[in-house]
Amino acid sequence: MARPSAPRGLPDVVPPASEHLEEAEALARSLFDRYGYRRIEPPVMEYTEVFQRAAGDSSEVVLDKQMYTFTDRSDRSLTLRPEGTAGVVRAFIENDLGKKLPQPVRLFTIGPMFRYERPQKGRDRQFEQIDVECIGSASPVIDAEQLVLASEFFERLGLEVQLNLNSMGDLADREKYWPVLREALSDKIEDMCDDCHVRLEKNPLRVFDCKVPECRKILRAGDIPPISEFLGEESRAHYEALQEMLETLGIAWKDAPHLVRGFDYYTRTVFEFDIPSLGGRPTVCAGGRYDGLVEQLGGAPTPAIGFAIGVTPTLIAMEEKEAAKPWQPELFVVWTEGVASVALATATDLRRAGLRVAMSDEAKSFRSQLRSAERLGARTVVIVGADEVARRVAKIKDMMSGDEREVALDGLVKELRTR
Repeated sequence: MARPSAPRGLPDVVPPASEHLEEAEALARSLFDRYGYRRIEPPVMEYTEVFQRAAGDSSEVVLDKQMYTFTDRSDRSLTLRPEGTAGVVRAFIENDLGKKLPQPVRLFTIGPMFRYERPQKGRDRQFEQIDVECIGSASPVIDAEQLVLASEFFERLGLEVQLNLNSMGDLADREKYWPVLREALSDKIEDMCDDCHVRLEKNPLRVFDCKVPECRKILRAGDIPPISEFLGEESRAHYEALQEMLETLGIAWKDAPHLVRGFDYYTRTVFEFDIPSLGGRPTVCAGGRYDGLVEQLGGAPTPAIGFAIGVTPTLIAMEEKEAAKPWQPELFVVWTEGVASVALATATDLRRAGLRVAMSDEAKSFRSQLRSAERLGARTVVIVGADEVARRVAKIKDMMSGDEREVALDGLVKELRTR
């Protein structure tokens, strides 16, 4: 019988990668709290219409090829979430958070997303993502806040990132730009992919999101005018205000005139954070402003902005920078035959006091258990043998100096917790 294996593109996250994952998620929770972002947990699946309405008229390019969609027993179409923003906005509307929480509403969520893609380095079919959303403000101050927040996240992980920045303008700006773009590509479109044919018809700006090398070469040849040349007065003022704030804050960025986001709901500010050492797919964070999405999903007109951190490429960058630190106990409980219950009770009391404690599952030789403590990197050994238990004491051994001393069992937790 063949050994079971995980489905292709749905990887296990095991130590030491899981320890990097814990570090990144713990940092996110702590950092976002300082900025006032509160956790929200939408379900991992939504009615398909949520993503269809969010993606807009050109959604079939994404839906047909990447979404995991199925029909449940009530004949309703459900989809495993391919991204986090649509579900967060749906929850914002359904739970009336605009009236229940301080404005603007700052939210974040951490969890798995699902897209049917060709698995490759940094890109899987199930992937962990950190989503950060701020709903209820059109101010460039919030745009700058989010860019500072994302920058600080990577800085605290010790990763050097490149911020790429652009403005997609608003709908009126894009409607002026579309015929210009179609005309510029009219004699080149036959050399572009089939998806770009659909994009150019339904939402021309999305051709810039194509990852096909031949298409990217055409779009960046220099004779295709960027959207930045067609920004209206309000969009331009918003973008210039954001740039001024970033300069004041010391946040470096690179102008990326061809940068767009893949969903139709994005407006004005769009950005990506890249780590060049990751190679062909260097982006670890992407986001932008989506001022029309709340209304598109049935809510009142409400501006918003957000970003998503790709945890998988972030973990790869962390692993390339330095190996994850293995789990290391502060204490190792050594015990002998006949005192298993006392040894386990001792370890449990120490763990409940907040200490990392390891112990052998069997009464192995004293020397063998000391070797195990040394391999794990325990700084201190607590020895609970038959003689010690009879006298209601434990020995404490410093693994560096070799010094030993005795402490009463009922005072052991207090002694070790205050060291």
